[in-house]
Amino acid sequence: MSFAFYDTETTGIDTSFDQILQFAAIRTDANFNELERFEIRCRLLPHVVPAPAALTTTSVAPEMLMDASLPSHYEAICQIADKLEAWSPAMFLGYNSIHFDERLLRQAFYQNLKPAYLTNTNGNSRGDILKLIDAAIVFAPNAIVAPVTDKGRLSRKLDTIAPANGFDHTNAHDALADVEATIFMARLVRTRCPEIWDCLVATASKRSALDQLWGNPALAMVDSPHRAMWFEP
Repeated sequence: MSFAFYDTETTGIDTSFDQILQFAAIRTDANFNELERFEIRCRLLPHVVPAPAALTTTSVAPEMLMDASLPSHYEAICQIADKLEAWSPAMFLGYNSIHFDERLLRQAFYQNLKPAYLTNTNGNSRGDILKLIDAAIVFAPNAIVAPVTDKGRLSRKLDTIAPANGFDHTNAHDALADVEATIFMARLVRTRCPEIWDCLVATASKRSALDQLWGNPALAMVDSPHRAMWFEP
C-alpha cells in the first residue's frame, strides 16, 4: 500500500465558494519512505474574493494572485487530478482533510469536469490524521504531546502540535511544509501506538469500515479529545 499525503492552501474556509491557491502532496511507501512529491500554485479565479485573514495566514501577497507565470485554476486542477490518478490506488491522507481539503478538492474536480470522487473510488481510500491524533490523545495519552491553549483546552492545530512533538514547523501554512508535518505526526503515532494507526487504516474505505462495524461486539468513536463514545453495532 502507498500513501498520498496532501494539503491545500486556499482563499478562505468556505469549501463551497473558496478556491485552492496551493496544492502539495508527497507519495510514500507503507513505511513512510518518500517516493515522489508534487506542488503547484495557481492564479485567482475572477469571481473569487479572497479573505484577508487567509492571505495573511498563508503569506500570499495580493500580487501573487494575478501572477501571469502561474497556471490558471483550471490548469492546476487538471495537473492535480492527473497526478493523483497516476498515484492511484493509494490511501489519501491529510490533516483535517475530511472536513476541509477533501471538500475543496472534490468541489474543484467537479467544477473542472474531473472525477469528483477520485480519492475514494477505483481502489483508493482516505483518512484524516487529525482524527488519528484525537484517538491517540484519548486512548494513548502519553504517546504524544498535546499543547494546552490559554483557555485550558488541548490544541490539535498542526502548527502547534507538530512543534510540540519535535518537528521544525517554521514554514507552517505552506502546503508542502504542512504535508511534511502531517507525515511526521502520522509516523509518530504509528511508532508509539500502532494499534491506533491500524484502526485508521482499517476504516479508510466504506467497505472496510462496515466490516469493522459489524465484525466487533463494541466500538469506540472519537469525535474530539473531549468526546468519545462507546456503542454496540
